[in-house]
Amino acid sequence: MTGGASCRSERRDGVIIQDVNANDALLTALQRERFVPDRIDAFAGAEATAKYGDVRVSPGEKLSVERTANAPELEWPLRENDSGAHTVLMFDVDAPSRATSHGLCWLHWAVVDIPGLDIARGAEIVPYAGPTPPKGSGPHRYVLAVYRQTRESSLPQLDRPRFDPLRFAHSLALEPIAANFFVAENE
Repeated sequence: MTGGASCRSERRDGVIIQDVNANDALLTALQRERFVPDRIDAFAGAEATAKYGDVRVSPGEKLSVERTANAPELEWPLRENDSGAHTVLMFDVDAPSRATSHGLCWLHWAVVDIPGLDIARGAEIVPYAGPTPPKGSGPHRYVLAVYRQTRESSLPQLDRPRFDPLRFAHSLALEPIAANFFVAENE
């Protein structure tokens, strides 16, 4: 993605440290798609780096259902000395289709209590399920959102259908810090 504000980042001991300035292009895209403020509270616009195999996701990029069948590798910028836990969510904002969406999402993945960037050490409360939009339902937008936790999660029970990411984030006092999104379609 081009056009964002400049930021300095470096890797120290396996952690990405970044002086985060708003990534204007990403934030504009998230607002244009109404993810911010409808699904995610406003935030600085840092990009979550997502990779499916050797393909790095550019915000809004179309990916095949087959390419996204397995969980992506994710990284996000951390503030220096950020030792808090994080939450990762992935949800489909267009379920069952853009035309018939009821304003709620389909939850594809939820991991809480992630120390630093180590998703494997977090608690996966909803296992990853790759995009499976109904055939003929058109393109679906999938959001990957990363939040800073203000406290340890109480491991809530979550259902995949009719998921409200904004309500979930508010209920756990989650602070959005990074996001990305892609499009997939089952043609």
